Parts: sequence; C-alpha cells; structure tokens
Amino acid sequence: MSTYSELIIGRYYLITENEGEELVLVQPMLETNAAVFLILHDAEDEITYWRKKEDPIFEILEELTDEEALSYELLFDNDQADEDWEDE
Repeated sequence: MSTYSELIIGRYYLITENEGEELVLVQPMLETNAAVFLILHDAEDEITYWRKKEDPIFEILEELTDEEALSYELLFDNDQADEDWEDE
C-alpha cells in the first residue's frame, strides 16, 4: 500500500485515500520530518489538511503530467477572472 511520503511536493495526484471512497485530487504543498500538508481540490473549494507520512493511501491512481496540471489550473484561473469581471 502507498503512503503520503511517496507524494512529491507541488505535484497533483488523483488518489483514493480509503477503500470505497471517491477519487480526489490532492496537491502536497509542504512536508516536515513526519507529516505532509496537502490541498484537496474539490469542485467547490480547496481544503487543506495534514497527514502523517506513514499514513496509508489506498490507491494512487496517477500523478498528473505538467500539461494536465496546467490545464487544471487554467480551468479555475478563467473562472476567477470571470468572477472578478462580474464584480466590477
């Protein structure tokens, strides 16, 4: 079984944390000697949380390529630009 210690800081991963749960997109942002700080990218929000490095991950489906990560980021940058324009 995989653990959070295998995730590379700044990369995006599609994972299933526990058996039977939904697939989620996470991005590790910071690590300490014993833990990893992650952002869970949800359709509505971004949720931040800590996990111990040795905590198990049921499945790491894939690591997004640079191109896939950029495409994902652009989806939400455009949404934010549209909201800023509407507020004016």
